[in-house]
Amino acid sequence: MRKHLLGGQGLLGDGLRFALVGAGNTLFTLLVFQLLLFWLSPLISYYLSWAIGLAVLLVAFPRYVFKGSTATAWRAASTVAIYLASLLIGGVLLSELTAFGINPRFGILIAIGFTTVFNFAASRLVYRLIRPNPV
Repeated sequence: MRKHLLGGQGLLGDGLRFALVGAGNTLFTLLVFQLLLFWLSPLISYYLSWAIGLAVLLVAFPRYVFKGSTATAWRAASTVAIYLASLLIGGVLLSELTAFGINPRFGILIAIGFTTVFNFAASRLVYRLIRPNPV
């Protein structure tokens, strides 16, 4: 049952793999963020940890999340664009939350939750719905 759910190309399979890969990457980048806060500002820590997380995703994302899709330059560029938009959204959200007095160690969790939904929806459009079999 688990293999069937994780192996499919449907919304559920994509979503579960996105969640698993994303959870591992999120925990890793969250750890990096928390460590960087000892030396850097919350926003700089956020941007650096994000860049490290994107490097991990560019390797893992097409191979493990959207199985059956082909890796193309267009998809890689689209993934970078999606995550750049997410970076800006998350950075603005984190800045606003900390300006309202929310501790950045908690605010980052809110930013991560919001950007996760955005990332999945936009990435699934790129890998499954727009140009499903690019030339």
